[in-house]
Amino acid sequence: MDAITILRLSYHGASTAVLLTYLTPPLRDRFLSYGARSSTTPVSSAERENQSLESKKNTPSKNILTTLLDALQGWQVPHDWFWTFYALSVTLSAFWAGEALLLRGPLYELMRDRAGPMATNMTFEQVKVTWIMMLVQGGRRLYESLVYVEWEEFGTDKKMSMMWGGHWVMGMAFYMATSVAFWIEGIPAIENHKPTYGDFIFQAPTFRTIFAVLLFMLASGFQHDCHSYLAYLKRQPAVDPSPPSANTRSSTSPNKASSSSTPAVHTQCDTTYKLPTHPAFQPLISPHYTAEVVIYLALAIQSAPPGRLVNGTMANALVFVVVNLGVTADGTREWYERKFGPQAVEGKSRMLPGIW
Repeated sequence: MDAITILRLSYHGASTAVLLTYLTPPLRDRFLSYGARSSTTPVSSAERENQSLESKKNTPSKNILTTLLDALQGWQVPHDWFWTFYALSVTLSAFWAGEALLLRGPLYELMRDRAGPMATNMTFEQVKVTWIMMLVQGGRRLYESLVYVEWEEFGTDKKMSMMWGGHWVMGMAFYMATSVAFWIEGIPAIENHKPTYGDFIFQAPTFRTIFAVLLFMLASGFQHDCHSYLAYLKRQPAVDPSPPSANTRSSTSPNKASSSSTPAVHTQCDTTYKLPTHPAFQPLISPHYTAEVVIYLALAIQSAPPGRLVNGTMANALVFVVVNLGVTADGTREWYERKFGPQAVEGKSRMLPGIW
């Protein structure tokens, strides 16, 4: 089996695993929640007591399978470890640039010899531009994951924002695979190209490159704004999300917390996580996930061999991004509805406008 087929099947396998986990309640409840939505997030004593009573009421005696699943669920890592995904992405982008484009090293030769036959392939200019786009994406996300964090809690479980270790392993595997997927269909062009100083000069862009890069830039900027807002939101005092009373309704916008709103008594969790009111979050539950989908769509378009709409290998990566983030967005919707009430999600799509 050639390397391109292995990469594509890997993305399909990961997407299928996520969907099966989502559709199987015992697996979904244990493994799909993380960060603010995780059961390890701090709750009030009353909520903890209610959860304990419900657990005792609804949970039968454990069998071997349940015990095993519970043990697997116990493998938790700090949610802040997301930074390692992007550090790996940047590192591998730099590594493969040297290994494949400059040195034609042994690992590149291994990929080349196992890539399999290709009816059409990327141009070298496509390879170069896609490489830069991937490096920019990884670099920006690494910057955000390191800047938008409370450093006294970084890499610890002090704020109890955790994720299942399987999430972390799958994320690392995804970025390892994608560090090869975006250029592997350009191997013939790499083989026929001799590195020169002229490689630092870009040729006149094609319509495909103009469209893909513009789409990439717009989605990246939009996602950065969403992440900046969410980081800002966590640092602000919480406001009761319930509708304002009669004496304050006239002075309070339905989409913006007013200083005259009556603060609620919140637990530690309530002072950390609040309902977003930014315009981007009005039609969508997770607009930053929408942006991520568009970013990978732009990468798939830019890396498409001549005569194709998208790059087949990157299209499979895009499918995984849609499935993984779509499932996560559904969990976010359920969490918002539980925490802030049905009105918080009414009329909103999870991630894809009008679709999901």
